[in-house]
Amino acid sequence: MAQSSPLDLYILIFGGSIAMLLLASGVVGFIFLYQRQIIRRDFAFKEAEAKHQQELYHGTLNAIESERKRLARDLHDEVGASLSALRLLVGQMQQRSNEDAIIEINSNKCKVLIDKTIDNVRRISNDLLPQGLEEFGLAYAVEGLCEKTMEISKIEISLRIEKMNSISTKISLNVYRLIQELLNNAVKHSEATNINLTLKIRNHILEIDYTDNGKGFDYAEAYQKRSLGLKNIETRTEMIDGSTKFETKPNDGLKLNVKIPLNANNQSQMN
Repeated sequence: MAQSSPLDLYILIFGGSIAMLLLASGVVGFIFLYQRQIIRRDFAFKEAEAKHQQELYHGTLNAIESERKRLARDLHDEVGASLSALRLLVGQMQQRSNEDAIIEINSNKCKVLIDKTIDNVRRISNDLLPQGLEEFGLAYAVEGLCEKTMEISKIEISLRIEKMNSISTKISLNVYRLIQELLNNAVKHSEATNINLTLKIRNHILEIDYTDNGKGFDYAEAYQKRSLGLKNIETRTEMIDGSTKFETKPNDGLKLNVKIPLNANNQSQMN
């Protein structure tokens, strides 16, 4: 058998090197594609999980609003009516027992207590289901909310609402809750003394502008901590396909712009 020439040996070494390089490239390519597929699956899983959590949160908010509506009507129709009837009976007792001073005194005490209870029932019912929202619209309900906030705090609220067409109940309720969250935060945390609030419709977009002179906060830090107030505002806006823009920093108050697109159904129908 003839001995291999140096050329054959070089060819063998070169061919083997090429084969090893191709094999290594194939292994690296397979690993890269496999890792890419894993990343895609992981991203799709996280995206689906986030979407599922968002749907759960939206469903929870909708369920809460439904339960609030039921409780508000039960309070108004049953508890409120019973208390009103009880007050009438106490008044009749008092008229028939004017000669008995003790009965008259106790009747007066009962009437005061019943009146306070009726007021509390109305307040709770209004918190659960905004008074006049379904009957008279968003502007009426927001005006009442601002008046109530000024009554219980030292905050002066400047409210401007441009003439609006009818807006769907879903959007109206979420906007009301959003504004309610802002005002509650202002009363409890911001130390604000002045609030400017504007609602207007431009090019089929409901726009809300809110500013206060409170102490403000670090938005990035609050967002990282997933502040419940911020989350409620953002989530309620997302539920009606809107967007939010916060501007704030410590000792510089808060500015918030909310834009909510309105279609023909949202503006002309009360769902």
